[in-house]
Amino acid sequence: MAASIALAEAKANLSSVVRRVDETGAEFVVTVRNRPCAMIVPIPKPAPRQLRAAGLAGRRPVASRETERAAYRQALEAKYVDLP
Repeated sequence: MAASIALAEAKANLSSVVRRVDETGAEFVVTVRNRPCAMIVPIPKPAPRQLRAAGLAGRRPVASRETERAAYRQALEAKYVDLP
């Protein structure tokens, strides 16, 4: 379910809101005077066919276990922390 955010708050914290959408896939409904008027949603991931065409299918980034754990921990913290 998308979280509701006032236009003024979205404007003041736009970089934080966009980062949260990108990292966690969160969705926000932007309201003006308590009336929904827009949504901020993540861009859909490309289809596997597009990845194959770009030569990226089946490739994994090389990262250590510690790097992966730190990234996972950071994503969880970002997901469960409210906006400032």
